[in-house]
Amino acid sequence: MKKLQTINITFLITIVTAIIIFYSCKKNDSIKTIPDPTVTGSVAGLVTDLNNVAIVNASVGAGTSTATTDADGKFSLQNVQLSANNGLVKITKDGYFTGSRTFFVSSGTVNNVKIQLIPKTVSGSFPASSGGNINVSGGGSVNFSPGVVNATSGVAYSGDVLVSTFYLNPSNQNFNQYMPGNLTGVSAANKQGVLQSFGMVLVEMDDASGNRLQLASGKTATITLPIAAALQASAPATISLWYFDDAKSVWKQEGTATKQGNNYVGTVKHFSFWNAGELSQAVNLTATFTLDTSNIAFANKLVTITRSDSTSTNGYTDSAGTISGLVPANEVLALKVFNDCGENVYSQNIGPYSGDTNLGSISVANGSCYSSDTTQYIKMILNGTTYFWPSFKITERFQTGSFSSGYTAMFGGSAQNVSDSSTYFEGIIFGDNTSPGNYPVSIYSIVNGTVVYQAGGQSYDPGYNYPTAAITKYDAIGGYIEGTISGWIKTFPSTPTADSF
Repeated sequence: MKKLQTINITFLITIVTAIIIFYSCKKNDSIKTIPDPTVTGSVAGLVTDLNNVAIVNASVGAGTSTATTDADGKFSLQNVQLSANNGLVKITKDGYFTGSRTFFVSSGTVNNVKIQLIPKTVSGSFPASSGGNINVSGGGSVNFSPGVVNATSGVAYSGDVLVSTFYLNPSNQNFNQYMPGNLTGVSAANKQGVLQSFGMVLVEMDDASGNRLQLASGKTATITLPIAAALQASAPATISLWYFDDAKSVWKQEGTATKQGNNYVGTVKHFSFWNAGELSQAVNLTATFTLDTSNIAFANKLVTITRSDSTSTNGYTDSAGTISGLVPANEVLALKVFNDCGENVYSQNIGPYSGDTNLGSISVANGSCYSSDTTQYIKMILNGTTYFWPSFKITERFQTGSFSSGYTAMFGGSAQNVSDSSTYFEGIIFGDNTSPGNYPVSIYSIVNGTVVYQAGGQSYDPGYNYPTAAITKYDAIGGYIEGTISGWIKTFPSTPTADSF
């Protein structure tokens, strides 16, 4: 027998995000149909409030699949049928406005999103029969004329109207986390493009019992939107208004607003998110990021694209370290990549681009957030000899399955993570786990392509003598697992025998 002295397990689960940067309008005036096939992909992410505090037990929907956020605000949906170009995740939670994110779906990978939910608080109320003016939380206002409100049934409403509001400042660093969908816009002429936002407002009306109200057919309300200080100089005198179509998860043009001082003022016929913005041309940009010390994919990392007016958008790399999305054409842009500690580990000015561009593979440093020695992801000491396994990833998580309590499977080895790698490690943590604790673990490894080690494996251990791991950090899919385990591990020949521990 060999003594397994220590195994340190630290791995980053690479979560996919096809970064939604900007979306293009057509390069000519003709209307084109963009193929949008349905693909199978997985989605994982994090839901927080505006202070980055995890929101627990929020309902998550993508395609026909649903999930609930865990104690860390995280969720995972596997093998979901989604629109390739318009994948949508929607989040609902009592006390918050509905949140959503739209993204390009990478088939066969896990697409990552982070969504901040906006608290739904009443900004003010007015009698429906007399109208009123409501100040928007964060800036701006909404003015209602008398007799403009209906119940959802279409019947005129005469009681008090409770108005919940929120102003979304496009200069805020978290703007892309709490705005709905992405910045895809469809003009009144049915042209698709990317919006540059000069300000958004969210308005919902309810009665005293929480039943939703809406403007009556043919009636309007007046909205006043502050123009962010950084955008006032470039703000046009007249700008299009866009509402967020929740069913299609795109912004649709409807009406205009005029610049009055440092505000845009316009009228709207219904309420949801409203956006004062301009449509612009764009091209597709692709880039792949890897760690410069090991060529390991820099996965699930924040990437931002910033325009010259300081407005920006962001997303997260997929499991291969890749981003792919649309960026403004014919502009110089600032590309930045961040590690998990928020350090800017890569910066580059890119563009201007007149056509689709692939930047290829880019090496980045991991910064001081983690050890630069990425081989430390897994360390196993056997009789005084230390073995390392990089590229350690979660491959499966089942809440139920062949084991009644569920399990998390993980492995590492070659860059391709194939089972015949010359140095290979596979582990299963048993239990329906998402939090620290002591859990039984099955370990299987190959060293130098010849020596096979096994601890607690069913085929080699009729007694099911699983060793116990002390897990100190156990994130949901998309985070880390850290812990240690020590115990006995058995050496096996290439053809297993019937003997046991």
